[in-house]
Amino acid sequence: MMHDHFNGVWVPKRAYTIADWLIYETQLQAGHGLAVHLGLNPGVDNHNAVRIWVHRQMQQWPPEHQTLGDLKSGFISLIPSELL
Repeated sequence: MMHDHFNGVWVPKRAYTIADWLIYETQLQAGHGLAVHLGLNPGVDNHNAVRIWVHRQMQQWPPEHQTLGDLKSGFISLIPSELL
């Protein structure tokens, strides 16, 4: 299984792929500023913050965001408008 490693967190390929879909769907800009809103270290860049957040959402049981639509809605609710 392929993983990527971000700030001490291993992100599985599935979480990485879903996160990239969210980044594309929301047209999230590269840079910094989102991590704090997702409960992460502020030094994590926006795109990697999404990947870590998705991975953490997938680890919750029962999952808070059970469908991609739920995940996208939950994600959008956390993003400040200036980052979109």
